[in-house]
Amino acid sequence: MRTQISMILFMAAAACGGSQKTGGGEGGPHNGVAAAPTIAKEAPTVQNGTAPPKVEVSTDERKDFQDAAQFFATTDKAGKWDESACKSAADKFQSVVSSHPKLVAAQVMVGTSYSRCGMWGDAEKAYEQAMRMPGDPLKSAQAESNLGEIYFMQGKADAAKDYWTKASTANGKLVGAQIGLASLEIAEMHKINNPKDAHWKELETDAKFKLSSALGVESDSVAAYTAYGKLYMEGWQQNKNRLDLAKLLLDEGKQRNEKYPDLQNAYGLYWMHRGSLNQALASFSAAVDADPKFVEARINAGLLTLNFRKYDMAKEMFSKALEVQPKNYTAIIGLGVAMRGLGDLDGAEKQYKLAEQVNPSAGAAYFNMGVLYKDFRATKTNDPDPIKALQASQGVYRQAREFFQQFMDKDSSAGDKQEAKNNIADCDKVVKQLDSAITSLKNAPPPPPTAPAPPPAGAGSAAPPASK
Repeated sequence: MRTQISMILFMAAAACGGSQKTGGGEGGPHNGVAAAPTIAKEAPTVQNGTAPPKVEVSTDERKDFQDAAQFFATTDKAGKWDESACKSAADKFQSVVSSHPKLVAAQVMVGTSYSRCGMWGDAEKAYEQAMRMPGDPLKSAQAESNLGEIYFMQGKADAAKDYWTKASTANGKLVGAQIGLASLEIAEMHKINNPKDAHWKELETDAKFKLSSALGVESDSVAAYTAYGKLYMEGWQQNKNRLDLAKLLLDEGKQRNEKYPDLQNAYGLYWMHRGSLNQALASFSAAVDADPKFVEARINAGLLTLNFRKYDMAKEMFSKALEVQPKNYTAIIGLGVAMRGLGDLDGAEKQYKLAEQVNPSAGAAYFNMGVLYKDFRATKTNDPDPIKALQASQGVYRQAREFFQQFMDKDSSAGDKQEAKNNIADCDKVVKQLDSAITSLKNAPPPPPTAPAPPPAGAGSAAPPASK
């Protein structure tokens, strides 16, 4: 019995973890823009090679912005972001906007300040406001790029792609948008999982171009090096030399910022591919420590701890991931598996049913329900009547068979379908054996009546008369 079908969920979350966090800003950390925001003295060239309208920035605007930016940069360098600090930074930039209504860069930094603490709702509103402002169109593109990241972290990949594409079209030098689009292409490569496929090769070529462009703009972008490393981890099964190239790129990123959460998550994937599971778990855990709201790293750590049967730790990881993304299918299933391991069968079943609602076309929920009924619930019948107990157990095996049969109708690998077939065959075999046992019990002659035991001396009768 396995905790997940062929580790489908592990590989989907882990290797696709390659498309997780992307540079939210101009080459900055995955949850915000660069640590030292500035107002460019000269606007960069947009992608089509033409210069945008020149945006004049007054001395007062520049001074007020840099005063707020100094607080942000100091807090960022110290790594002391909490809700109070994020609100303070946002308020400082909001004050700049109030004094200078056309300073889009300040409004963008309002959103960035909120995003440092994962206050996504407030950040989203701030970026949307920046996009509506009549000022610098390139800074509006920055807001679109950052908004794309927020949608991506909420599991809305299509919306993220739309925003990143708009941002990249408006400003081809937006590192975050380029990394985001490349990361989506890496995720698509993972789904294809065939380096010989023509589309796989096209995706790889384009992702390399985007990441190289990002490094051309910002040579110290740890986010770009991280994404590049994950790109080379795709196709490693067919060419293990790709893992060596991936490691070189990750090490380049490590020289820039060793504590960057997505870099640690990528190292976890690398060590997993190398078969060093303890090192993989240490890297995933380091990513979670660096960013407690990093969903993909939590899922990867949770799935790996399921392998180690550390169900309490896995439960915590998946629960925390679901606080950020309540409809994350992998986390829902993983939490169910952890609960099952802890003996909470009702809790596990509740999670699997929730997963069915979240994604009816996926198969993991049905497979795990089959395992739950076949290997756990079928042995929990407690009827004192032996025939009724066997009949109840038989019904559970039939229900398990139905779950495995439902899984067969879902899109899954040939190996997983074969395992489902094996489980169906096992259920059929046990149901047949129980039929024989039930029939034997029904046809067995009743046990002969047993004579009542004689009462103990002096019991049930008067005492003999005393002799004279």
